[in-house]
Amino acid sequence: MQPVKISISGDYIDCQIYRGRLYLWTFDGTVKVYNWDEMINSLSDNISDAVTLKFCFLDGNALYRTDLKGLFKDPDYKNILIQKIESTAEQVYTLTEEAADEFLYGQQGTPGNELPTDTEIYSNTLYYINDNGLFYSTAHRDNTKYPISSKPVKLWDCNLLSIKANKYPQLALSGGSEGLFEYNLSSESMNRWRPKEPNLISHKHSSFANYTFWSIYNTSLVDGSYMALFDLHEIDDNAEGDLMIQSTFSSSRRNRKSRFKREFRREINENAIFNNNDRSQHLSWGVDDKIYRAVDNGFEIVKFKNSPDTDQGESYFTRLRQVDLHPWKGKVIGGGTSYYGTIVECENALVVLLSNGASVTIEGPITRWRIYPRSLNYQNHLHVIKDDRIEIYSFNQDYFLQQNQKVIGLEYKPPSDWSRRFSDSR
Repeated sequence: MQPVKISISGDYIDCQIYRGRLYLWTFDGTVKVYNWDEMINSLSDNISDAVTLKFCFLDGNALYRTDLKGLFKDPDYKNILIQKIESTAEQVYTLTEEAADEFLYGQQGTPGNELPTDTEIYSNTLYYINDNGLFYSTAHRDNTKYPISSKPVKLWDCNLLSIKANKYPQLALSGGSEGLFEYNLSSESMNRWRPKEPNLISHKHSSFANYTFWSIYNTSLVDGSYMALFDLHEIDDNAEGDLMIQSTFSSSRRNRKSRFKREFRREINENAIFNNNDRSQHLSWGVDDKIYRAVDNGFEIVKFKNSPDTDQGESYFTRLRQVDLHPWKGKVIGGGTSYYGTIVECENALVVLLSNGASVTIEGPITRWRIYPRSLNYQNHLHVIKDDRIEIYSFNQDYFLQQNQKVIGLEYKPPSDWSRRFSDSR
């Protein structure tokens, strides 16, 4: 099953999608904010196609729902839906920049008047970094002149390389030779008028990082990578602690509230994770239950179990397989993972290895790409910025698979009480 694709012409440097709005940063320092729902609804007058486009681009979580899974057990219903998606994928959805501007909610100069190095949107707030440090501005505003606040607040003056948010909510900050840091975004730990400095996780080099559940996988392009392993411990209501190393969750269990303290346990280097004593440098990265490591002409995959039952012989890491890539695609230089598959950035192409065993190759050059595995509505998206356009892909084969049997891609599980509690409804 091929992905459904939308192409929007323009000269872009970054992108985000959040609560029905598409944010595009241009090289001239403008942020253009589009009404994404209206843009998608305009693509077809055919009601049948409109329903399929909604599943593909507006509500990526819908087909994972338990009540629809029962329909997929009937091959007739399943085949009809697959045929509808495949038919939609054959269409060409191309918008010029002028045509896209018909759905413009608002545009403005980028906050701080300096192009961001990296961005994240969480809880109606844009977090971004540039050479001057870490900043935030309120976003998703009911203000067409300034959809993002033009008065950013500086949180920290460290020159960072990358930022990544999780659901709970924290922000992993990669500071290069300064190390790996974490900012707790919960209202209990962060007074926005007097912001605290981030918590240092490790002095070791950090190029970029991502969350593996409530742990962090730290990737270094110049040194060894590692996982910063965290545990959760249930605590009583009177417990105290430094909120910069603590996250508090409330969930309904047996009609009572429970609180949990998140504590750093230890670092686990990549050689231990991959059971490999090779001292040469290999790019590795991790998201939730999958960790990847580049090898010659490919990469290997390890599954991470967040809370293994060691008494039953379970371990944190289980090797799954190795995947080979065609040599012409070049060296692996980056990667990411979503439910629909694994995205491998090579020197000459972006390779999407799908959860059903197929693959899609997007030839370069590529300016930037983004995925949104922690969103509720856009987890099936891949956004690829090229020299003269942005291509937005929707992958839809994963809904029909047995999630606990997947080797490629994250295992989808229905949102837990914790996820609902901290859901940002992206």
